[in-house]
Parts: sequence; structure tokens; C-alpha cells
Amino acid sequence: MSSEPRRPLPTRRYRGGSLAAWGMVLCLIPLHTALMGATAPASAQTLSIKAVVNDEAISAYDLNQRLNLVIRTSGLRDTPDVRRELAPRIIDSLVDEALQLQEAKRLNITTTKKEMDAAVALIERQNKIPSGGMDEFLKQLGIDKRTLYRQIEASISWSNVVRRNLMRSITVTSEEVSKTLERIKANADKPRILAAEIFIAVDSPRDEANAQQNIRRIFDELRGGANFPQMARQFSHAASAERGGDLGWIVAGELEPALDKVLATLAKGAISEPIRTGTGYYILGVRDRREPASRNVGDTVVALRQILLALPPGASPQAVESQKSLAESIRTSVRGCAEFSDVGKELGAGMSGDLGQLKVSELPSDLGSVVATLDVGAPSTPVVTNDSVRLFMVCDRKAPVDAELPTREEIERRLTLQRLEIRARRYLRDLREAAFLDIRA
Repeated sequence: MSSEPRRPLPTRRYRGGSLAAWGMVLCLIPLHTALMGATAPASAQTLSIKAVVNDEAISAYDLNQRLNLVIRTSGLRDTPDVRRELAPRIIDSLVDEALQLQEAKRLNITTTKKEMDAAVALIERQNKIPSGGMDEFLKQLGIDKRTLYRQIEASISWSNVVRRNLMRSITVTSEEVSKTLERIKANADKPRILAAEIFIAVDSPRDEANAQQNIRRIFDELRGGANFPQMARQFSHAASAERGGDLGWIVAGELEPALDKVLATLAKGAISEPIRTGTGYYILGVRDRREPASRNVGDTVVALRQILLALPPGASPQAVESQKSLAESIRTSVRGCAEFSDVGKELGAGMSGDLGQLKVSELPSDLGSVVATLDVGAPSTPVVTNDSVRLFMVCDRKAPVDAELPTREEIERRLTLQRLEIRARRYLRDLREAAFLDIRA
């Protein structure tokens, strides 16, 4: 770190200019008190205002308690330099949470005890805290439990606001689901990845430099040993933040191509360098990997056609060779199922034509082994039997559906949530632009 004297942080004022008289600010109730209905400790921290969000204040106590939460649960070093670097990001998070809670209050949307309990239970499981032990865990770390519970309340409230106001405007077509499913099926033989993400949005060109700086700092902190789920929960802009960045088991093709490409290269326990996409920066993590379940080739269904060149009873070796030569000539000249069918008709070969949809396991074993590896639209090598020389062509192949592939409903839900995230960020950006904000730290 530089040894130059620290310069005073600038005051950032938005909409409405500076306050006419700072005397009114001192009358504002700090957020952790106003939102949680409790009296803050009587200290200079409580009276020191770090930001004003409309008619509510964020105090130094709010900031320091959130810093304690982030540092002590993420594995970061607790030094003045680390606190100074984290403070602007924490202030931005506290401002966003205040706006989210204010919007929920305006819309009369409340958070239920059941929702809060479920969120706390999830955090306990992710951090291996005994069930019901969150309050004691925080007490041992010297963290006011209200700072975590306020963050949880803001996350749940905002999720409910977004779903109520925006969900009906999100459309995902059947064609979009089909295209995504086809991409996933094309990669069905690739490993499944239990993935996690941290996402920093870039909603406009003016966000680029700040987003790039933030994602690089987060990456450096993760490489220094910071806890991925806690960093995601505190700083990620994705909806997965409330789950510690957890994406669940991912099949190649579910994410956008730039992310799929990087994810495929990561070993278990590894994290990626920051990845720039059209919407912002990602850091991906791999919690686990597993190979796809083995498939039973016999369950593959093929659309099969044949050309049958008959042999007379007791055919001589010369007769067999003659028909094999004809079959080989056909094999090297025809391209595709239409030509294959036309040749069969021209030869007037009885029993030639479409054999229908068949499972590979329903074919004789010697023929099944040929068909199983035959490319669609390519003739087989001649197959000699007692009474004929045959050519086969697979015109379509349907592999057995992998039970691990997502359903159409799951794909539609993921696409919907991706679009909902983008709309939610715009919603929050609009709230920021319309709000009176005075940020002093």
C-alpha cells in the first residue's frame, strides 16, 4: 500500500443537491435502528453519518458492523487497509438495501418469518453452523446480528418486489427453450459441474471502470483465501447471491458460450479469472465435477433403411463377389437417404427400403454393432448373409434421454430468471437515480 497521507473521501451528492442544513441529518435514525426497531449503542459511531438515503441515514456503526460481518465470515485479513478498500463497496450495498426496503415498504410488501427462517437455515448449512446456531455464531464473532438479518430482509423483500412488479412482463418462447435444450443435448457426453458465480453488472459504459476494479479486487481476495459463498452473498449482483452464488449442477450449454468455455477448463475447487460478457464480469467457481452417467447404446433408436442384393441358393463365391462389388460401388457413390432410397428402387431390389424406427438392441448383434457407430446419412460397408448382400443407412438417431438433463420447465425457469435479473438491475438503477443520496464515505 502507498505511504502517502490519506486524502479525505469526497462527498457524493445526488438528486436534490446537498442538504439545506445538516442539523436535520442528525435527527435521522440510523438504518440498523429504524429497520430493526432497536436502540443502537450510544457511541460516536452511531451519530456519525456515512450516507443518507432519502429520509434514512447509514451510520458509521452500520458500516463497521457490515465490515465486521464481511471480514470475519469471508476469511479476509482485518487490517485498516482492507477496511478502507472494502468501505466504498459496503456503502454501495447498504444504499441498495435501503432503497430495496423502502420500495418494498411503499408497495406494502413484507417479509415473513418463514422466509427469514429459511434464508438463515440456508446460510447455516453453507457455513456448517449447527441448526439454530446463527445468533450464537455471530455473537462469538462480535457481530451485531441485526446487520445480517437486515441484509437477509432486504434480499427477500427485493426478490418479492421484483417478482410482483416484473415477472408478468418476462416472456420466454418455446423456440428459445428448444434451442437451449438442443445445445445441452449436444454436450450431454460432457461432465456435469457443480458451479458457483460472482457477477458484477455493467449496465452502462460509465459503469465499466468501477466494475472492472471491483471484480479484480474480489478475484484477488478470493485468491488470498476469501470465502467464495460469503463474497458472493455480499457483492454479487446476480440473483444467486442470496444462495452464496450457487448455480447447482450445470450441463454444458446452459450458460452463455463464453462462460461454458471457461467452466469446462476448471478443476474441482478452482476459480476462473474475471470473464467479460455482454452484461458484465463473472468469476466462476467449481465446487464439484462428475462424469455423465454411462448410456446403454442398445436403447438408441435409429431410422434405418437398407438395400438388399439377393443371392441365389448355394451362390458361388464368384456370385457373392459380384454382388459385393455392386454394393461397394453403391456405397462409394450415394450421399444421403434420398439417394440411397432412389438407388434401391432403380435396382428393383426386393426387401429394400425403409425398415422403420428400431432400437439398436432389437437388431442382430452383428448388425447392431455396425449400426451403432454408423454416421447419419452414410452407407455401411456391405454385410454378407446366407441369402443376400446388404447395405444399411441410418437416416436419424435418437440417443436415450439422459436423466440428468434439465427439463423444459427447468430451462424456461433459468431463462426467465436471467431476464428478470437484468430488469431488476434496471429497476434498482432507476430507484437510485430518483432518490436523494448523500454519500460521505
